[in-house]
Amino acid sequence: MKKTVVLFLCVFVPFLGLGQFALKDSLRGALRPERTCFDVVHYDLSVKINYEDSTISGFNTITYKTLDTSDVIQLDLFRNMEIDSVVQAGVLLEYERIEDAFYVRFKNKFVIDSVEKLTVYYQGKPTVAAHAPWDGGFVWKEDSLQRPFIGVACEGMGASSWWPNKDHLSDKPDSMDIHFTIPKPYKCIANGIQLQKTKCKEDSSLHTFNWHVSYPIINYNVTFYIGAFVKISDYYLSKIPSARDSSSDTLKLNYFVLDYNEGKAVQHFEQVKPMLEIYEALFGRYPFWKDGYKLVEAPYLGMEHQSAIAYGNKFKKGYLGRHLPGYDFDYVIIHETGHEYWGNSVSMQDLADMWIHEAFCTYTEALYVEKMFGYERMVNYVQKGSRNVQNDKAIIGHYHVNNMGSSDMYMKGSVLLHTLRTFVDEDTLWFATLKEIQTKFAYQSVNSEDVFELLEGAFGIEKLVFLKHFLKSNFQL
Repeated sequence: MKKTVVLFLCVFVPFLGLGQFALKDSLRGALRPERTCFDVVHYDLSVKINYEDSTISGFNTITYKTLDTSDVIQLDLFRNMEIDSVVQAGVLLEYERIEDAFYVRFKNKFVIDSVEKLTVYYQGKPTVAAHAPWDGGFVWKEDSLQRPFIGVACEGMGASSWWPNKDHLSDKPDSMDIHFTIPKPYKCIANGIQLQKTKCKEDSSLHTFNWHVSYPIINYNVTFYIGAFVKISDYYLSKIPSARDSSSDTLKLNYFVLDYNEGKAVQHFEQVKPMLEIYEALFGRYPFWKDGYKLVEAPYLGMEHQSAIAYGNKFKKGYLGRHLPGYDFDYVIIHETGHEYWGNSVSMQDLADMWIHEAFCTYTEALYVEKMFGYERMVNYVQKGSRNVQNDKAIIGHYHVNNMGSSDMYMKGSVLLHTLRTFVDEDTLWFATLKEIQTKFAYQSVNSEDVFELLEGAFGIEKLVFLKHFLKSNFQL
């Protein structure tokens, strides 16, 4: 596509006035009319990965429903990535770049409740992660046989670091299709269900891997893994019925690992099915049943990518072999799978509320310990974890500026949830309420107040006072 001429549209962008934050933070984190006027229904993303020069190129077709009579919308793509054009029905659209956002102008105002499509063509050299997954970005590595071993992790940093989208946590697409074109003979694994692999008509040395995501997905969970993978197939038989996916009791389990790790992976991943049984009893069926469960060997420690969990713990116990005495399970598998419930199904609307992901998920580790080893061992696990609490700042961050709170959301958050359980002092009610959160908010993006309201309805307002104070302020344990 030819580049469109960029016309500056004088879009009004309010700055929120929090001194420590820049314009790009409010552009990323705030919900203004240019974002609230449309709802993303579907993304159809095609990306060519060029690992010879660490560049990518492709396009994203965005299907959206109009919610207001605007004639301009905000989309997002980092400044180091180049937009070639924005096209709707064969017509080039005008756009303006501001920081890591770009504003698309339409010829006419929206007709409310119409469903439209536009396509963004782009290319560039995405940011490289210095220490994935903590800092975010692309990971261009080689395996021990000097073959390409590549991935991406971008939580916090944002999906717009490598593909154009509406990069706000409140708007999950209902479904998604993803296509990755890479050189033969390597494989590309991504979220969802693998469709038929296709040949590249322009270059016979390339092939395209096509994936379909059946469920709503938060943008930073969209991912890929490139490597010399082998596939290990298994299945998990559900112990409970489900209204969500009643057509089958069988969950497909697929593990993709580097070919020379197949033997150790088969043995190491035996812990997956007992874990899934525990989580199913606690929270209900695995949320992404039709898309299956995948662990994919990754060139970094781990990440909760929906239905394609990044696994880089080198088939060791704890974290890379470091674990508390007596708790010799693989922490990465247990924690990142917990995020399929807390984070991927029930998701935050704003990065400030990341505790909804991490506090509940870290507490899920404790509940796993309780089911495997007993209540006293669980209490000991929580107590030992609390030694890592920093008490440096509030767990809930600043809203509307893409700001997360203290990393205490993990261990301190787990302690707070266990303390709330002791205040409730009725385990039947406690576990029923955890399951209710999963049922009521399944596949949605929620905020702290939504969670507080549900907990107050179950336990009473007075029992939630301490939890709110500890989350919103820097009270020490």
